[in-house]
Amino acid sequence: MGVIGSRQERDEGFTLIEVLAAVFIFIAVSAATIAILLLALRTIDQNNERVLAANVARSQVEYLRTLGASNITPGLTYDQPPGTPPGYIVETSAQWVGVGQTVSSCEAASPGQAYLRVRVAASSPELGAPAVVDTIITPDTAGDYEGTSAIAITVVDHQGTPVSGVTVSSLDSTNPENSFTYVTGSDGCLYIPGLTAGGDIDITVTKDGHVSSTPTGNQGTSSLDVGNLAKPTFLLAPAAAVEWTGDLADFPLVAGTPVVWKVNETGAVEEDGAVGTAITGQWPTLSGFTAWAGECPDADPEVYSSVRPSFDFTAGGTVTAALAVRPVRITGLPPGTEVTAQHVGGCTTADLVVGVANDNGVVRAGLPNGDWRFTAEAEELSETVGLDTPLAPPAAGVDDAVTVVEFTLQEQLNPSPSPSPTDSATPSASPTP
Repeated sequence: MGVIGSRQERDEGFTLIEVLAAVFIFIAVSAATIAILLLALRTIDQNNERVLAANVARSQVEYLRTLGASNITPGLTYDQPPGTPPGYIVETSAQWVGVGQTVSSCEAASPGQAYLRVRVAASSPELGAPAVVDTIITPDTAGDYEGTSAIAITVVDHQGTPVSGVTVSSLDSTNPENSFTYVTGSDGCLYIPGLTAGGDIDITVTKDGHVSSTPTGNQGTSSLDVGNLAKPTFLLAPAAAVEWTGDLADFPLVAGTPVVWKVNETGAVEEDGAVGTAITGQWPTLSGFTAWAGECPDADPEVYSSVRPSFDFTAGGTVTAALAVRPVRITGLPPGTEVTAQHVGGCTTADLVVGVANDNGVVRAGLPNGDWRFTAEAEELSETVGLDTPLAPPAAGVDDAVTVVEFTLQEQLNPSPSPSPTDSATPSASPTP
């Protein structure tokens, strides 16, 4: 009996827990296997892409060799040579260099034209980094540069770093063969030998999203003299932008408020701006700029012996300059009522829409220093309220107090109920004897 019972127990099969554990292990192993297979397939695809990119780069090098050094465009070029797979971009950089020349032609005292140093980079969206092939291409015959001129054009940014991808265009009305349009490589340099000497050459440098340090800083003129190397340098940097806001979150600076700002280096040169309108296309000078809200003389912090706030530009970005404002709380308005502010004094400036009253009949706003009066209209009523004291920065070490402006429009439109007349006092009854 005991033996038969043991056989029955062994024939009962796996428990539910054992089945679930086996399924879990199977899923885990399958998931790991699939992940490894996917990684292997992705690696194979990337390797195939890289091999294909390397072949594209080598094919471009061979094509350039057959083209000849004198027919290769100097500087940087982007193209898709015949036979290039869709999606691939070929970047070619070519610079003339002399024997033993190790620095850029714009840095070399006497750059040469012994051969072209060429770098070809082929890339596609699937590649993390392009496939690069470097080579040198020697001219079939030594160039005859006797009686010619040359030019080495350098483009750097506000920090002196070379700028690549800059389109350099020249115009020579006397010798049209000197006119060209090339693009700077990674060294920010374009060296063009063998130019016809005599006369001047006009040069313009441009790049999307970049600006020069002055309105005409991207233009210049160089003389092409026999045996002379012209070496003009241009400044071009990613443009900076500025937008204005107030420094108090609960009292936002009113949209449209005039702003005065100036670059520290320029001294007395002041620029105009307005809250809600970004200032774009600025040279990212390292000295930064000062700015303050308001355009009237009494808005300037220096009038109150305060320091004008200073901010720094961001090359290729937008800086949000938080300007000092005076907090103003306007009360006593019907909800939805619009309030405007007018500057009081000898300075004429446009009225500002301060805001619209909330459900509690309140408007919070930040305003520049100075004297202001406020006007609101509701239904057939209009009311103007002035300040007892002009807005001004607080004394050192003192918190900026909120200026309260009290309207009576809400009370006029919805007067409080008059108190009911009280009954005259009833004399108390005489006590009974």
